[in-house]
Amino acid sequence: MSCSENSLLKGIKDKQAQLDSLLEGGKAQLSSMSSKLNELKADLNSFKPELPNIGGLQKELLDLAALTTPEGLAAKIAELNEKYGTKVPNLSSLISSLGLDSFPPSINTSDICDQIPNVEEKPDGTIKEEPKESKPAEEKPPEPTPEKKTAPKPVIEPDKDELNLKVIKNAIGLARGQIRTKTDVLDVSAYLRERYFELTENELYIQLSELGGSTFDELRWRHYDLAEHQKTKADFLNTYVYFAFRSEGQILQLKYTEAKEALGPEYSDADDINAAAKLLVKQRKERIA
Repeated sequence: MSCSENSLLKGIKDKQAQLDSLLEGGKAQLSSMSSKLNELKADLNSFKPELPNIGGLQKELLDLAALTTPEGLAAKIAELNEKYGTKVPNLSSLISSLGLDSFPPSINTSDICDQIPNVEEKPDGTIKEEPKESKPAEEKPPEPTPEKKTAPKPVIEPDKDELNLKVIKNAIGLARGQIRTKTDVLDVSAYLRERYFELTENELYIQLSELGGSTFDELRWRHYDLAEHQKTKADFLNTYVYFAFRSEGQILQLKYTEAKEALGPEYSDADDINAAAKLLVKQRKERIA
């Protein structure tokens, strides 16, 4: 038993609606009602061959439209209750709620298919409920949105020279900061503190030059040359207070390790201080050439 609506079934529903309208006209419309009933019967007869041979409750309820007398309708409903009542205990109330027990019955295919169980009589006489047929979708389901394919991001390897230069320049900054802190607390005049800072800072650049494979004089980091630096340092030590210029200034190795850790994990691939110092020395030579 199929509840899919076709053109013949739609025509039957239209004529049923017209018949309902004629009924409202009373006796004056009896002739038209008789004609419309004949048309309805003719449509039903043409519709019957499209129904399956297997009997079913839904089909038999639709066939009620072919009945022409209230007595025939009452007898058919009693027959259906006896035949299908064990499988559909509330069949009487369902028939009544759909207006099928009053003459002429109100045939609404959609309501019958939606509310009446799909109970069928099999060839061997057994009554069995079948699953409802799925209705075709009213609208075409939306096409799935194609997944946007994005090109994989290229893996950019960090430039090793940039890493090395970044670390050693940060290390120099850390070292100069520590030297400034050490010299600013000396109990001497501001002039002497500044001279102590210069001499100690020179020791930092002497260490950097040696690590990079060059000399303090060749790279001309400061206005001192190495001989002048050593002489001035000796004069200060003899004339004023003792200060460990060399040990307080040559701390680049320590600060290089600190800078590498402070800059983050991506700088762990930087080379050791010797490679970084050589790179910075090379850059310095190109600048002063």
